Amino acid sequence: MLTKLRGHHLICLNFFRGEGYSEDFIKNIYSVISKENVEIVAGPDDVCARCPYLKDNKCSNNDYTDEKILHQDREALRLLRLKPGEIIDWRMISAKLPGIMDKWKAQFCQDCGYLKVCFTG
Repeated sequence: MLTKLRGHHLICLNFFRGEGYSEDFIKNIYSVISKENVEIVAGPDDVCARCPYLKDNKCSNNDYTDEKILHQDREALRLLRLKPGEIIDWRMISAKLPGIMDKWKAQFCQDCGYLKVCFTG
């Protein structure tokens, strides 16, 4: 089975711990991460489809502007050496994380509202 994901979700979903905006949103993420293969997309993906902040195909969250999200996507794909249209499995993504996490954390995690969720026990 295949799911469609944007750049930063390729990294961030590896740390998902069952928290989110609503029950529907959380169930959707569990469905997304249960699929073996990922098609990389530019812009909104299968996670965004159930996000209450997706408006007119853009992120309308005050904490995460659409421009910031797109920048994160580009940087995630650069660090992972992937591009939209590629199909990859979760194991391959996870295997790339140790080599990029220091750079990712320094650039994006410090100001993220999910920091404590991702990196605490």
